[in-house]
Amino acid sequence: MEALLEKEGDVESWNDERMDELSRRMDAGFEKAATKVELMATNEEMNRRFDGMESQFGRINDRLDKLFYGLGFFGLTLVFNLAADKF
Repeated sequence: MEALLEKEGDVESWNDERMDELSRRMDAGFEKAATKVELMATNEEMNRRFDGMESQFGRINDRLDKLFYGLGFFGLTLVFNLAADKF
């Protein structure tokens, strides 16, 4: 009988230690999950900002394309006028 009481005492203490360890691990998991939620909110905000920047870069790209087309057209016109004067 004494052996059972002694073993029961060890088991209870083991359970208390195990419960403390599980509690610490759960707390760490909740902290990690909260950090992930904060990171996700930050990522969503960054994605929204990058989408806005992407549209601005698209507008700049369109304007540069028009500028280069205009310069190319001007260059071709100049070359054809110079060639017409030679012939």
